[in-house]
Amino acid sequence: MHRKQQPMRIFDTPNEQDRLRILTAHLRNPVQQPCPGFMDAQAVELYRELLVGNFDAALRACFPLWIRCLGEAQYLRWRDAFIAEHACRSPFFRQIPDEFMAYLSQTPERLQQDLSYALELAHLEWLELALGVAQANNTLPEYTGSEAQDPWTTPLRLNTVHALVQYVYPVQQLILRPTFSAAPVLDPNPVSLYLYRDRDDAVQMLEPDALSLQILVSLDADPQSGSAIFQHWLDHGKIEGNAQTFAEQMHKLLQQMLDLQMIDFMSSHDSRTLHD
Repeated sequence: MHRKQQPMRIFDTPNEQDRLRILTAHLRNPVQQPCPGFMDAQAVELYRELLVGNFDAALRACFPLWIRCLGEAQYLRWRDAFIAEHACRSPFFRQIPDEFMAYLSQTPERLQQDLSYALELAHLEWLELALGVAQANNTLPEYTGSEAQDPWTTPLRLNTVHALVQYVYPVQQLILRPTFSAAPVLDPNPVSLYLYRDRDDAVQMLEPDALSLQILVSLDADPQSGSAIFQHWLDHGKIEGNAQTFAEQMHKLLQQMLDLQMIDFMSSHDSRTLHD
């Protein structure tokens, strides 16, 4: 009479690194990698379900419109490929969207075959989440509209939590009108977007006009006063028409950008940081 053979337990195998490698390979891709004999199959299946469930919940929370545009079947294919192929650098589940975005960015041509603007839509959805949880270097002070500080003469900087991005497709339209049921047709139409987090910790997204965009680009390169930006443009022949009229228009726009919290006055801490 033969005794029933018991499954090999994880500590029965000779090399711990090999055990972990075999188990991980199965958890990543159970179709191609059979369940290791030293583990209980039901326990491994349960762990796999929990693992995939955590990944799935994180991705659905961050990329709802991207998933809707691709469709459920395509999304599941990308989710499973991500788990099988990508070597995550972070062990934290809260950073799964970051890792997924890194994975998509490594295979843009493959993703564009499914949907031409898929990568840009995923990036914009991820960016909104990333800015929402980002650590600011310092918080925005309460702005009272006091004339004690004038944006024309006082150095300015961008909001401490911001992103200035350019896309080939106007994917912000899907964020602003998310009522579609199937992937809308988007033609290439380059767009610049400015995203930032306000004092209420809400992420704002704006499509700046030409002058606002030039100001944002200038402040992104070098925090400075409005008059310094104006003088630089004047010296390099970038101002058309009456310079005084342009300066007044620019001064008014800077005030509006302050009110919207797109930009802020530099603090003494910012000044020390710039000179360190």
